[in-house]
Amino acid sequence: LGTRENHESMSVLTFIKNGGVMMYPLILCSIVLIAIIIERAVSFRKATVDGDELLDGVKQIYQEGSPEAVQKAMELSASTGGTIGRIFVRGLKNAHRSADAIEIAMELEAANELPNLEANLPILKTIINIAPLLGLLGTIAGMITSFRAASQTCLSNPTQVLGGISEALIS
Repeated sequence: LGTRENHESMSVLTFIKNGGVMMYPLILCSIVLIAIIIERAVSFRKATVDGDELLDGVKQIYQEGSPEAVQKAMELSASTGGTIGRIFVRGLKNAHRSADAIEIAMELEAANELPNLEANLPILKTIINIAPLLGLLGTIAGMITSFRAASQTCLSNPTQVLGGISEALIS
């Protein structure tokens, strides 16, 4: 079992080495991409709140008709957490105002929350755009290696030509 694992790790390292110099930036991009995806998934999971359930809870508190209904609804929204909870709190803080003022306050809070939800997305978009170009650059580098080997050996040594094609295909 240990020999098989050792052989598999050697074949992965050999595969990376045979892919040429462009494999290292591609691996780095992959690692950063996976880290950002995991971070965003955790952030979105924390921000996810059932808005309908929260709205039903706030409506139920308001139907009680108690004088401190707004305070109880704010506590419920704050304890629920997440982006929607904070937006509800902002709306409830402005409950004494007109409907337009409440809507504007909630929209402003939503605008304040948006950067937290969009964090690291520009990096993600950049990697998504760059990675295929790095692969293409590796392909071109491998083909250049093949043609250089072909021109030097006059096709008498096909192994060198195939090595460059292999590099192009791996990246």
